[in-house]
Amino acid sequence: MKFCVVEIKTQTATFRNPEFQNFHKSLLLPPPTTMVGFAGAAMGLSPKASQEFFNQEAFKIGVFGKSQGIAKDLWKYNDFKNGSVILKEILFINEFILVYGTENKEIINTLQTAFYNPTYALTLGNSDSLAKIIKISLISETTESYHLGHCLVEGNIIQDVKDNYDNGLDFSIYTSSEPIAYDLPTKFAYQSEYGIRNVIERKTLSFIGETMKLNHPKPGILYQNKFIPIFNYQNHPKTKITPKATQPTTSDKQGQYQLF
Repeated sequence: MKFCVVEIKTQTATFRNPEFQNFHKSLLLPPPTTMVGFAGAAMGLSPKASQEFFNQEAFKIGVFGKSQGIAKDLWKYNDFKNGSVILKEILFINEFILVYGTENKEIINTLQTAFYNPTYALTLGNSDSLAKIIKISLISETTESYHLGHCLVEGNIIQDVKDNYDNGLDFSIYTSSEPIAYDLPTKFAYQSEYGIRNVIERKTLSFIGETMKLNHPKPGILYQNKFIPIFNYQNHPKTKITPKATQPTTSDKQGQYQLF
């Protein structure tokens, strides 16, 4: 399998937890839908076409990242009645490593070319959270590790450790006041290229902060001495899609190219 690894830096970023409405709490790492939208923006695809592109092959994805700070910002928005305000969490001074993998080398080359020459300005979250690509690399070797940190893992990692408790291996995990595992959207049904969407598939994912030692190994890649777990994005490939730029049909063109 071939992997396209993309190093990114941003001043700000926000990945809204879909379970929070009045308070826009941010996830600490970009979820799968954000990764799909990020790649789609580079290729010039609409949100719907971006999802279809990633459905054509059995993709594996992964993410590693750190932020230097987090803050809450007060936003005013128009609800077409009296107007209202919300609190929005924003991550500051961020470094992310996104991993896209598939057996199809042509698809990986398409992604690499798009990241070198993105069609649209790349953002992570809000339309003003511009992302700078630092480096793009291709990797083919995979490995396993019992130690995970600052990454995204498929499944409920705490429950996985409990399920393997009797295998005789040592482990070191932690709990926090914040949930570690979330059931997040991975697939939407779109009414149009840039239209209303509804969640039709979810996946349980664990957001790992400080390093944990598990009692069962996780597959991944080793990049610059960082282990990045990988997991399946979709299990059922669909019809092949050729990347082609599509223009928004709405007046709000910015911020439409990521699924966040």
